[in-house]
Amino acid sequence: MDGTATTAPLSPTVKAGWLDKNPPQGSYIYQKRWVKLDADYLRYFDSEKDAYSKRFIPVSSISRVASVGDQKFEVVTNNRNFVFRAESDADRNEWIRTLQQMAEERKSKALERMPMSPSADGATEPVDKCGFLELRGFKHKLFVAVAGDRVFLYKNAEDYRLGIGITYIEMNVGNVKEVDRRGFDLTTPYRIFSFSADSEQEKEEWVEAMRQSIAEALSNSEVAERIWGVESNRFCADCGSPHPEWASINLCVVICKRCAGEHRGLGPGVTKVRSLKMDRKVWTEELIQLFQQVGNAVANEFWAANVPPSEAIGPSSPSGDRRRFLVAKYREGKYRRYHPLFGNQEELDRALCAAVTTGDLAETLALLFCGAAVTCDTGDPRCPTPLALAQRSGQRLQMEFLLHNRTSGMGWPLLSPPPSMGLKPPELGCPQGVFEA
Repeated sequence: MDGTATTAPLSPTVKAGWLDKNPPQGSYIYQKRWVKLDADYLRYFDSEKDAYSKRFIPVSSISRVASVGDQKFEVVTNNRNFVFRAESDADRNEWIRTLQQMAEERKSKALERMPMSPSADGATEPVDKCGFLELRGFKHKLFVAVAGDRVFLYKNAEDYRLGIGITYIEMNVGNVKEVDRRGFDLTTPYRIFSFSADSEQEKEEWVEAMRQSIAEALSNSEVAERIWGVESNRFCADCGSPHPEWASINLCVVICKRCAGEHRGLGPGVTKVRSLKMDRKVWTEELIQLFQQVGNAVANEFWAANVPPSEAIGPSSPSGDRRRFLVAKYREGKYRRYHPLFGNQEELDRALCAAVTTGDLAETLALLFCGAAVTCDTGDPRCPTPLALAQRSGQRLQMEFLLHNRTSGMGWPLLSPPPSMGLKPPELGCPQGVFEA
């Protein structure tokens, strides 16, 4: 595909460089390609300046990467193999190592709702419309899929099923215009895609689907931009990576994709992970405002108040270190700033009932995650729960926070009391569903 400018990928580029690619017909004449790898795709382009790839291969579909001699390596997927040649054995070995690492991480994490090719085989992104369209510049019709805020192009329906496509178009930079009875243009800053449908009715359906995709893309971007408007939310609350696109909606932290995977491993009873850009329906006005007022700065004043430098993680930390850190931080509460009432259940509950009638969200967060029961008895038959008290007081953000952390009467498990208190932690780990909304 042609392109005249670079475009920011959804995932940061892990590795990029020039490689020779063996043509699919098995010719001995190699084609020089600019190859980019991120957490989701291995893609190759005619030039490093191109915005749209000639081919993309989902990392999740890679089953094996192996050396095949003479600076060459083979990327094996479930149904197709791709052979590349590097400039040296060292470069080839680095590509093999990186690809194997990324493929293994995807297999081990199985991260929900990660951006993937919307193939018919195990799609994670719902496909709004798919089918064949003519595209100027191609001899044969292409199989096109509109999925969320992207449009994917495939050579045929079989490639769509396998998830191996030509390119995808981020619709936040797109505009759709009807051209004639069957034709329409999808215009981006980098290229104009001129499509033609089989009938006028089909064209209208495609135009509507793509316009909906653009609306979703812009809406999703708006949520992220508003939350990133708070400086602390521009960096992952756990490792500090820039431009985090995920969040734990009950812990009120904005996190990067790699940390999001480890959060999911803690279970929904501890942390509920959602995408800033894809999970559009969850982001109510109240939840957005909650993240603007609490967010990473306030949350980390509580969760990360006592992190030893030797235990902190960074953007390049491996998965094992992230997992250990996040278990300690959220499941065990090891680095918490303990509330003065910690260990006194009756006083914690009484303080929570008072806090939810005010705008002090930091106090509510500290009380709840130090053991206050979100469904404790308030002693007021007209408002028997903290949620009812918050509602009567008109505290919408307190209500939103409590709703995402409501339970059946159980408070946050006291797994790591401060040594000075001498409290014995419970024998069981964090019960699943403690904060299941």
